[in-house]
Amino acid sequence: MARWGALAFALALVAIAVSASAETKTLARSGSWEAFGGTATDGTGVCGISAEPGGRYFGLKLFGGQTTFDIQMGTSQWKIEKGAKVPLTMRFDGHPIWRATATGFHFDDGDAGLQFAVHRNQMENFAREFRDSSQLRIDFKDNQFPAWILGLQGTATVNGAFQSCLRKLG
Repeated sequence: MARWGALAFALALVAIAVSASAETKTLARSGSWEAFGGTATDGTGVCGISAEPGGRYFGLKLFGGQTTFDIQMGTSQWKIEKGAKVPLTMRFDGHPIWRATATGFHFDDGDAGLQFAVHRNQMENFAREFRDSSQLRIDFKDNQFPAWILGLQGTATVNGAFQSCLRKLG
């Protein structure tokens, strides 16, 4: 009997260790923006920045060892099929337009979202525009969804914490 109790205890410790390895924490917060870092469910290091003004989520994540970072956005107002392709543009103030084709998915809470990848070698330019601009405008092709305009007040503060997190990822 004692052996089974010890095995059950050991399995419980493993379960706790696995769930603990899937945690992120807030590194900095300014305005509606926050930088976060930690580990994904598979134990991979992750750094990110996100905001959720007015029920609309916008975030970017970079996982350790990856050559791209993911931009995700979503709201409970959208209806998107998983895998659907949605062309969009993003513009920070008067900077050049960023173009992407996002793929539909659903967040854990069931809300619809869009996701696309940006190559890591574009991170410096993206970060400069992100922290130095006052707004981000996102337009969806053929007005599939209303345009989003996000205020970027506070992004310089959270970008510093995000960059620090990225240096630790390697």
